[in-house]
Amino acid sequence: MAAGSTGSNAAPTPSWSDLPADLLIIVLERLEFPQALVFASVCTAWRYAAAAAGVPRSSVPCFMSWADPAHEGYTARGGLAINCSLYSLLDINKAYEISFPRRCFVACCGASHGWLVMVNELSNLVLYNPFTTAAIDLPPITDFSCVQAVYGDRGSLEHYIFAEAAVQETSYLGIWFYQKAVLSCSPSKGGDYVVMIIHRDSDWLSFVKAGQSKWTPVITSSRGSRDHYVDCAYHYGRFYSITLYGMVDDVG
Repeated sequence: MAAGSTGSNAAPTPSWSDLPADLLIIVLERLEFPQALVFASVCTAWRYAAAAAGVPRSSVPCFMSWADPAHEGYTARGGLAINCSLYSLLDINKAYEISFPRRCFVACCGASHGWLVMVNELSNLVLYNPFTTAAIDLPPITDFSCVQAVYGDRGSLEHYIFAEAAVQETSYLGIWFYQKAVLSCSPSKGGDYVVMIIHRDSDWLSFVKAGQSKWTPVITSSRGSRDHYVDCAYHYGRFYSITLYGMVDDVG
């Protein structure tokens, strides 16, 4: 055989998709969130490795810019997919586009640990991971005493009643009912997470723990009758709330 010829017994050319999954996960965990999204789109093997790793441990915060549904001809019952652009501080001139399932989400009220807290078309909250497309349903909006559901003759949800006033569109209530949501840790790989929300015109605080089916209201002692919650945060195992008048409460 002439020198340089390959012949039929030549070793096959190595493929990037044949890299071991544990090695792919090691690489993935060293990437920031936008680069991890690109990683998962390379091939099927890399996407499986990305799903197994959950959300990468990103250290650089990202900005999310949401498309305005009003400019897209969006209707709660018709439903266009909602898109958002993700910008990393590492490269603010480059945007990563993320699309959400058609008619599934109408608003976002929080983002923590790579997960988004979304409002779906029934005005219920859903934890959604845009990296793995995993979704976790939180207790429904009807769990709050101020919201009642009205059903038609065939058992389908027609609208909600909030504080004795009818809300015709089922998705409309959720767009303004939730002001902010904070997640204590990532739900990936069975995380024991807690979700805290500011809601009902910034007058209420409630939380739910992983695996629970009911919202638990929080009563703070420092907020006056005319004060409102403007923010909440999770720090070293505790939630804290801040009011419009500057009162800070440890809410557990």
